[in-house]
Amino acid sequence: MVSDKVLKLASFNLNLLTTFCLIYSTRSITEVSEILEVTPPSVSHALRKLRLHFEDPLFIRHGNTIAPTVFADDLYTQLKQTLEIMSDSIARSKQTNKRETWVIYSPFSVAVHNLSSALIKIKLAKLNFKIKYIETILGIPDAVGLLNLRKADLVFSGAPVVSTTLTCVLFCELTPVLVCRQDNPFQKTSISIDDLKNMDMVTHLTGDEMIYQRKQSLLATLKNAQVAFETNSILMLLTLLSETDCIGFITQDAFTRYRDIFKLRQLTPLFPVQKISVYLVYRKELEKKASFMQFLEAMKNN
Repeated sequence: MVSDKVLKLASFNLNLLTTFCLIYSTRSITEVSEILEVTPPSVSHALRKLRLHFEDPLFIRHGNTIAPTVFADDLYTQLKQTLEIMSDSIARSKQTNKRETWVIYSPFSVAVHNLSSALIKIKLAKLNFKIKYIETILGIPDAVGLLNLRKADLVFSGAPVVSTTLTCVLFCELTPVLVCRQDNPFQKTSISIDDLKNMDMVTHLTGDEMIYQRKQSLLATLKNAQVAFETNSILMLLTLLSETDCIGFITQDAFTRYRDIFKLRQLTPLFPVQKISVYLVYRKELEKKASFMQFLEAMKNN
């Protein structure tokens, strides 16, 4: 919800308050014009707007100077602390955000195996970047929406994107593998469609439409497979695979990384399993930005 007070501020030029505080402190229209590098009539025009808004003269000519009214004294007392807090916040923001932030949206299964090595490359190259990773889950817009709405700088997508404003390149191919816990009662090293009749599966929910379609196509092929649990949490999926007799698909890279931690073993499917192509999508306008191209190379050269 948008605050009513914020909405009121949106219709008021906050620069006028800065001008007011400067006039109050200097008691001189000319000096304020020099500070702001504008003409004295511009400062006088701003003062007229303030007088109309507050329905008070604010400052009264007194000899060679101007004196604040009682209302102006009270207004300055209220504004001074607020404006100083705002100034400190802006200065602190500049100090703490020295690193250029690049926002990445990606299915977890795609990103987890590449972002850590990208971060190492960025560190070794002494690039002053920060990665903000957001997992592509249900309810998040597609790659085109995320990029055009400026919510992301890079999006990993399971489908190629055709757009005049976006660049799309093939990043890698993922190999899904079927896994279970090491002491699962099913002790065969390979598994057929018939073997799946009496087994429960754990599947991963994803917001990527292409990966979802591939999953549904595979489940249609495995007509007798019983899905016992669906989750959008890769940690929950790995936990269930390690603590129950369920089986499920993860990527080959994920299995290599987590098999010892979660005590998993790989099953050889006696049916075809398609690889998943992963595309890297970003706005073409970013190709003109040297820092982004450095970041992109760190991502692509993992």
